[in-house]
Amino acid sequence: MPANPENTIATYEKLRSSILALELEPGENLTERALETLLETSRTTVRAALQRLEGEGLVQKSGRGFIVSPIDLEEIEQACIWREVIEVAAVKEAVKRATKPELEKIQNAISQNTVHLPLEEYMSGATNFHLGVARLSGNVFIVKSLEDVLTRLSRTRWFEAGSDQGRERAGLEHAKILELIANRDGNKATREIANHLVRSGDRLLENLKSAGSRLQIRGSPIGRKI
Repeated sequence: MPANPENTIATYEKLRSSILALELEPGENLTERALETLLETSRTTVRAALQRLEGEGLVQKSGRGFIVSPIDLEEIEQACIWREVIEVAAVKEAVKRATKPELEKIQNAISQNTVHLPLEEYMSGATNFHLGVARLSGNVFIVKSLEDVLTRLSRTRWFEAGSDQGRERAGLEHAKILELIANRDGNKATREIANHLVRSGDRLLENLKSAGSRLQIRGSPIGRKI
């Protein structure tokens, strides 16, 4: 019997939230039978949810079952570098194309995404900022590419926001990037987004390394500096 779409979405969201919050830790075994009991749903639904999570890189096949994907620092750094390429291109195009109403909409969202929000809400707002800027480019390939890489980084990006101070600084950087786009200053805007992403990536990798062996982190980043 096919999985019920609504049940699959609910099961997927519960598992995804647990993985992102590290309640289900990297390397942890995920058996369909155990999850079927835990989540009080069908095995078909569990299997469909796991397949969707596999597509996002959050789980992977292990024998006949699945495990929560380990965190690989080298892979993360490669994704961060690719993200920088995409977002610099997005900002370059946004400087040419963005309209005042579009910029004001993103600015309003920035002003509401404060450090006082729960971390999950804050990170959702930060993600929406970056995707919003990508959409200003008017290039569907840029938007899709950024969506893909942010999905790959979705679990580890939580390590960027390790403190209120870090989140406040990121918010100021977001506002500065948007201001430079509005001023049609392409050189400064692309430099600011590149520096912002390097700083974010460095924070992410530093916080991941400090998390230790509990998270089964493997590999070594090369390390990039501004």
